[in-house]
Amino acid sequence: MRKIEKVLRRFKEEIHRIYGERLKEIILYGSWARGTATKESDIDLVVILKGRVFPGREIDRMIDVITELGLEYGVLISVYPISERTFRHVKSPLILNVKREGVVVWRR
Repeated sequence: MRKIEKVLRRFKEEIHRIYGERLKEIILYGSWARGTATKESDIDLVVILKGRVFPGREIDRMIDVITELGLEYGVLISVYPISERTFRHVKSPLILNVKREGVVVWRR
């Protein structure tokens, strides 16, 4: 199993454990989704959650998982937590890019 697959599998398991039914989707975007990643590339993930999302609070909830996986696998993991509603309705450049090139790695 490739390193990216191991990281994503563990990330999905741990984030699902933290959020349970509130977790709706995890999407990989950026160079890993495009197939242009190098060994120095970070892993860019959008975590879509049900209900209101306060990004700072959500990062605080996920930071131990992000840090542990980063240290264990020698990768930088960048996570963007967002609400279902915002992801569906806001047309920011980042969200449009994720919708265009993203790869769903987990969906409820």
